[in-house]
Amino acid sequence: MRAAQELLDAVQSLAQIEAFDVERYVARLVEELDGGAVTLASLEATDDALRAALAAVDGFAARCMRVRLDHVLAGDASVAPPLRKVLSGTVTNYAADLDLLRERVLSVAVRVDPRGAHATADRVVATARRVLEDRAALHGRVLAVAQALASARIPTARKEARDRRSEEPVRRRWTAALRDLEQLVERPARVLDARWGERVASVVGPDEPIEEPPEPTLGELIEPY
Repeated sequence: MRAAQELLDAVQSLAQIEAFDVERYVARLVEELDGGAVTLASLEATDDALRAALAAVDGFAARCMRVRLDHVLAGDASVAPPLRKVLSGTVTNYAADLDLLRERVLSVAVRVDPRGAHATADRVVATARRVLEDRAALHGRVLAVAQALASARIPTARKEARDRRSEEPVRRRWTAALRDLEQLVERPARVLDARWGERVASVVGPDEPIEEPPEPTLGELIEPY
């Protein structure tokens, strides 16, 4: 069975882009990240894997842009292969400013084909828009996985943070992990703010209270003979 990353890497042609099975990719990603004991180490590993998955989606978008550009610009010499490569590698930079992309393509294309430069720029922008929309949708699916995993792991993190048998530094670490999970549920894109260790280190300060365990039951208070 192919890993989620391999499913992305296998896409190399326009036909494969059009046939890409997003649901299969997401299901494979969940299989890779879900399951196993929830530990501080596993939380960090999952976080790293999610960040890597989002980066892989960006790489996938760049490759899709290159393939699509070669298709829509076939026979158009005004945007040479080296520029197509640059535009593909930087397509995510234009997510909030496609007009800037249009200006840059137009400034180059007009030198080679003044009459057709505007049409060329329009095709490049339309291609980038489609690629960026697909990238945003796939990003959203990965972030939904991050949200679901965080939600599922909150009970374990809360239990560990309240465990009276653990030393305070360990409970403090789990409390910070719990807070981070809660914030990930509220805003999954938090996973991109910083690496897990950096986020957790900033969530609960040294003087802040940690997660308190519930009041002990009568049975817990009675010491066995």
